[in-house]
Amino acid sequence: MKRVVIIGAGTGGIILANALSKKLKAEMKGGRLEIVVFDGSESHVYQPGNIDIAFRGADPKIFRRPITQLLSREVRLFKRPVSRIELDNRAVIYDSGLKMDYDYLVVATGSVAAPETIPGLAEASLNFHRSQEDARRVWEALSTFRRGRIVVLTALPHKCPPSPVEAVFLIDELMRKKGIRDEVEIAYATPYTRAYPAHGIADVVEPEMEKRGITTYTLFNIDYVDPSTKKIYSLEREELAYDLLIAIPPHRGAEVVINSGIGGEEGWIPTDKRTLKIRGLDDAYAIGDATDIPISKSGVVAHLEAITTAESIASQIHGMGKVYLYNGRINCPLEMGGRRAVFVSGTYTRQPERQNPSIAKYLMKRLFNRLYWTMLSGALEPIFNIYLGPPYDVNEGAEGVEEVSRDRPV
Repeated sequence: MKRVVIIGAGTGGIILANALSKKLKAEMKGGRLEIVVFDGSESHVYQPGNIDIAFRGADPKIFRRPITQLLSREVRLFKRPVSRIELDNRAVIYDSGLKMDYDYLVVATGSVAAPETIPGLAEASLNFHRSQEDARRVWEALSTFRRGRIVVLTALPHKCPPSPVEAVFLIDELMRKKGIRDEVEIAYATPYTRAYPAHGIADVVEPEMEKRGITTYTLFNIDYVDPSTKKIYSLEREELAYDLLIAIPPHRGAEVVINSGIGGEEGWIPTDKRTLKIRGLDDAYAIGDATDIPISKSGVVAHLEAITTAESIASQIHGMGKVYLYNGRINCPLEMGGRRAVFVSGTYTRQPERQNPSIAKYLMKRLFNRLYWTMLSGALEPIFNIYLGPPYDVNEGAEGVEEVSRDRPV
């Protein structure tokens, strides 16, 4: 019997497991295949919901559900973390030494916010990327804030490129609703040359920031924070004072990746950006935030990479010889306050283009929040394919693919 092991029950891991269980239903029913998912958590968290928790005071409970409710019944769930991945032995180690062999492996372990890697940042700042609890603390701080300077600070790399800009706009909206916008200065500091790394989107958000009196500091690479003086210091020898600091901290890969010697010190797995295979291997894949692919670390990317990987593994098991190549498609919403939003859309070969913010796009984002749990099951894939097309190209029996360069995440 063949075995597919998936490490991680985040967006990518769950979508992949459910997609494979549908494509390989006959093999599973016939006892010729099993799909195993490892995850040490009881619940799956819809991470984009942290925006609503942090800046609207939403109830965290509406953005999490038990993993067992989200996986196909045919998939085996091990509610325990993997401690080590042995690529050479085609095995994973769990429960302090137990071993499970695999025929195909997919690492979908995500990324971890790591404010402790910058001196003073963890002590001085709040962030909404690490957990729902952290996001709730942001809301509590904003709810009692009356006057002074709020700084939204970004460090690289981090997940969800739109989220810092969304934070800035939603803070502005909140302070206006509270009637204290004139008492509050809002500043945004980013290491990029513009307010958003994709120039087409920067062309949209920068005029809005200026219109709303939001100060932007570009090419600001954080060096350290002094909590005692409430000042941020950059590698460019600039300093920035704050009264409330909300940081999007640098992220790293999962501990299991680092401990297994797969992804270097920061834990990013070397991954072919088209086949999504771990470089040098034909039976192991990496998807989502866990990879070193220079593209958005976001749920949308994890979703589309999971769909691509499911096609590839199913093709291999069926002996079809097809190679499915992820095209780098992204389609991330960016909310701008005032019930308006844009979508950051592009591929490996097409950068996001300028577009007009609209209420329709805002409503699409809100609708997707409601449909997320249904989307995990795969029920919406036919609709996505009709309107957006598949997120991959198909090569018949291709041995390799040409690397496509990208100079910035989008």
